[in-house]
Amino acid sequence: MPRIIYIHVPKCGGSSFGAALRLRYFMSQAVINLDAGDPALPAETRILADYARRRAQLHQLVNQGTRMISGHVQYDPELHDRAAKDYTFVTLLRDPVVRFVSHYNYLQRRHPTPSRPATLAGFLDTADAARLASQYLFYFAGQSLLPGQDPAPLVARATAALARFDIIGDLSQPHIFAKHLQRHIGTPLPLWRRNVAPVTTQIPANLRPKIETLCAADIAVYQAVQITRIAA
Repeated sequence: MPRIIYIHVPKCGGSSFGAALRLRYFMSQAVINLDAGDPALPAETRILADYARRRAQLHQLVNQGTRMISGHVQYDPELHDRAAKDYTFVTLLRDPVVRFVSHYNYLQRRHPTPSRPATLAGFLDTADAARLASQYLFYFAGQSLLPGQDPAPLVARATAALARFDIIGDLSQPHIFAKHLQRHIGTPLPLWRRNVAPVTTQIPANLRPKIETLCAADIAVYQAVQITRIAA
């Protein structure tokens, strides 16, 4: 079976597929560890430090020859060009507006904090909302969109990165994604649902325009990939 790096964007259904792949590669597999970091540090500093550590762990696992690696880790084009050039790169995407609301609901359900507004409407005006709204940029272009920043270069960078992936799925079509994974690794996958929200994600109609504005850059990436790369 080919070596695989599965980049798992939060709330894109990667827990289920990642677990299935790790079972198939059980003799040589790993998931990138998460680390909450020092709570005394500012959130942005803590997040960047954690993702730098995750990148270092990814490099280590590749250098060790681990055959299947999955996790919340940013795409690294230099790693892809060098040590991981023989790996199959895989990811699963989701409509950015639905992904954003699902991400907020997950945080409220699993990681509540007094500093986060208790309603989605209140959350939309926070800096953290802008960060969550540009996860495709963060994972595939290397950074979230900053206030006032032109998104076009980051959208282009993320789209170009995704063009290099061997398999890209869409969570709205999980069976097609599973079929392509199975064809690629040459064996059926034992599929089950993990880390699933207790209810279907609902988008409040009155908030949708504002959420779409927040997610505009990720929507541009998603639409570009939809045209050329989904289930490739």
